[in-house]
Formats: sequence, C-alpha cells, structure tokens
Amino acid sequence: MRDPIYDPLAPSVIADPYPYYRKLRETNTVHWHEFLDSWVVTGYAECRQVLGDTTNFGSDFRRIGVEIPDTQLSVQSLDPPEHGAIRHLLVSALHEQPLTTVRQQFATIVARQLSELSGQPGAVDLVSRFARPVALRTITAFLGVPPPDGAEFEQWSNAIVRSMDAGIEPARAEPGNQARAELSRLVTRWLADADEQGFVGAARRAARAQDVPAAVLANSLRAVLHAGYESVSRLLGGVLARLVRHPELLARPAADEALIDELIRLDGPVQADARVCVRDRAVGGQAVRRGDVLVLFIAAANRDPAVFPDPDAVRLTRRRGLHLAFGRGAHACLGAGLATLQLREVLGALRAGGLRFAPAGPATYEPTATLRGLAELSVSVRQSHQAH
Repeated sequence: MRDPIYDPLAPSVIADPYPYYRKLRETNTVHWHEFLDSWVVTGYAECRQVLGDTTNFGSDFRRIGVEIPDTQLSVQSLDPPEHGAIRHLLVSALHEQPLTTVRQQFATIVARQLSELSGQPGAVDLVSRFARPVALRTITAFLGVPPPDGAEFEQWSNAIVRSMDAGIEPARAEPGNQARAELSRLVTRWLADADEQGFVGAARRAARAQDVPAAVLANSLRAVLHAGYESVSRLLGGVLARLVRHPELLARPAADEALIDELIRLDGPVQADARVCVRDRAVGGQAVRRGDVLVLFIAAANRDPAVFPDPDAVRLTRRRGLHLAFGRGAHACLGAGLATLQLREVLGALRAGGLRFAPAGPATYEPTATLRGLAELSVSVRQSHQAH
C-alpha cells in the first residue's frame, strides 16, 4: 500500500522530496511505513543514534540470518569486528596519498573541464559536460587507474544506483548485483597491475600484510570507485543547480568552509541509508524489534529545525560539522575529505575563471530515491568581468 505522505518514486517526490520529508518528520520522527515495510526515521537525533550504534543496529543483514550475495560484502556492508580490518586498510592507503598532489590533480581536472565550457554557444548540460566527467576523472586519478570505458561504466553505475531502490521496485535488484560483479572484476584487474603510487596500489600493498579476503578488498575498492563517481557527480550537480539559482553565494570566498558545509548539508545526494535492528531497542519513543529494518532519511535529518533553524536556507553562521551527509560512526564516509576538496576546487575555479551560468531549461532529476541526482542541468555560459 502506498503511503499517503511519502511515495518514494512519485514524480513530485523525485522533483522535490524535502516537503515530503518535512511532513513525515512533523507526523512522527520515527514511524512504521507499510509500503517500505520498515521504520522510517526522519529526526536528526534518532538518525544519529542509529548511525552511531553498530552494536544494536547493523549494516550487515547476515546478523539476523539474511543471506547476502558475495558481491555485496564490502566496507559498506560489513559490521565490526570484520569491518575493522578492511576499513583500517583503506584508511592506511588513503593516508599514503600526498595531499598536495591530489589537490593539484583535482584542480587541473576541474580547470580543464571548465575551460571546455567557456565560450560555448547555446545551452550546455552541466551534468554530462561537467559534473560527471569531473567526478570520473578525479576518482580514477586518485585511485591511480585509467578511466574505464564511459558508456559501459555508466551503464553499470546506473544499475547499481537503481538497485539501491530495490525495496521499492524489486526488479532493480538483480541488474545491480550483476553490475557490482562486473565492476569488482574490473577492480580485480586493476589490483593485478595497478601503479604502486595510486590508492589502489597502496591498498594492494596493505592487503599483503593484513587478513582481508581478496573479494572483500575488490568489492570495497569498487565501492570507493562507485561512491567517488556517483555521489560526487550528484553532489556537484546539486551544488551547481543551487549556484545557478543563487549566484550570490560565490561572492564571499572568505566564507568557503561554512558555505561548503551548508552546500553538502542541503545538496548531499544520499537521501537515505538502511540499518537492521540486531537487539530490541527504543528509537524516538518507538519499540524497534530485532529484525526490523530502519530507513534513515539522512536528507530529512539534515533539515531538522531542532538542529538547523531555518533549515532550507544557506546560513553561513551555523556551527559546522553537524550534518549527517557523510554518515557517522563506524560507517562514516571514507571519502568525505576528498568530496570536500573537490567541491572547494570547483568553487575556487568558478571564481577564478569568472564563469557564470544562467538557466536554459528546467533541471530534471534521475528517477531514484535513495541517491538523488540531476539527469540534466541546462544552462547558458557567460564570462564575468569580475574574475578573481
């Protein structure tokens, strides 16, 4: 039965889910959703409680006896203590990467892509012409691997994103599993002959000294690749859409850190994440039983007025670091720093190049609920005379 307040794939929800999240939160921060067959959690405090408690709420559904395909066992789905070994390996590989080199790589990629937009006549789609290529080139440069074939990779990536909504449309599950297997095979080939200087090479070296199954390593690197592409491209698309509507946000470079925090809070692509209750617990005054699934609406929590007054507005005076866009606890996003760095480089390049965008058509969104992102953002491009 479709929920009268929130129907995840309804066109109006796809176009703008935030009013629906507000209605859910105002009804009850934790309530049972018949269609999703799960608890829907929309309050900030409740989402943070569950995200931070891996003892009682798990990402690994095997803890309640559910069989999980091997292709899905990764740093994203394993819980402590298994989770600790693979996360430690990836964090070690991350810390090996020289920040100055990474920043230079990102800056070069962003500048090159923006230069291709400059002077373009007519309408330009910022999703296909900027957000997606920047995300793919930056994540593969960081990994130290060649960019995969664009069309085939895009097909696999899209299937994985759509499969995140398999609880709504079960037919999306199997294509997603197949795509994960294909990407894991690609990563396995990278592991066999990766440049020792990149993230994949560093992870391979670390794996030799740690007891991490080869499949878990490949799946986890696949997750890093996929999140670095899809989450970042969708974040950039959402931010660019906001800057098209509010170009004045680029006028205060001194406030970049506060602005970046607000843009991530408001335009972060991750709308929801799931956990399973491992032990009976109370959440938001509701008795949640072992085996119950909780869908944590991160995007709703990030607009909870109890924590973020005037939640739909950019406010540069807010306390930074409160949002849940990168998660919390053991499963907090490994790439949070990289995504922040990419966004910082994009803002800086837009100011330095003096490019400004004006709407040239309606922004349209992909028909996905869990990971939100633009399908098209059509703009006209002009050069400002006030470039820094």
